[in-house]
Amino acid sequence: MKLETILVPYDGSEQAKRALEYAKDLAAIAGGACCVRAVHVMPSDLINEKDLDGSSLEGVPLGLLGREEYQGLLNKVVDRARERVKEGLQDVIDEMGDSLVVDVIADPSAVDALVYYAKKHDADLIVMGRRGLGGLRGMLGSVSYGVLHGADIPVLTVK
Repeated sequence: MKLETILVPYDGSEQAKRALEYAKDLAAIAGGACCVRAVHVMPSDLINEKDLDGSSLEGVPLGLLGREEYQGLLNKVVDRARERVKEGLQDVIDEMGDSLVVDVIADPSAVDALVYYAKKHDADLIVMGRRGLGGLRGMLGSVSYGVLHGADIPVLTVK
């Protein structure tokens, strides 16, 4: 299997950090043309006024904003989150350089967002951490279980 793009869902957990290290090693084995994309998914349905860090809504509830206004606020929140994720990954960014892309996306469904992102960026492999909570947790809807069953590319889970 030729690896050009590896997607790593990244939430800052120890499991996600191990998955990123694993993907980094796979990319090194694959050679210089392999890109690792660390992607953090923000639940867009939970974004509220406190996430805007001082941006004023002038008393207008989020649900009553026009599409462009809401999209602009959402973009601000995503940009701020991307900077926080990059700060947390600075040592990996320094080590990997341009072969690591850090991205943040907002979506109400982490599973749908990751599967869509993988398709959009032609990922060859998804490497994701798992908490090892057992089969019952998987049946109840863990993200790794959902991605494993929703993606049409190989998914490697790292414990």
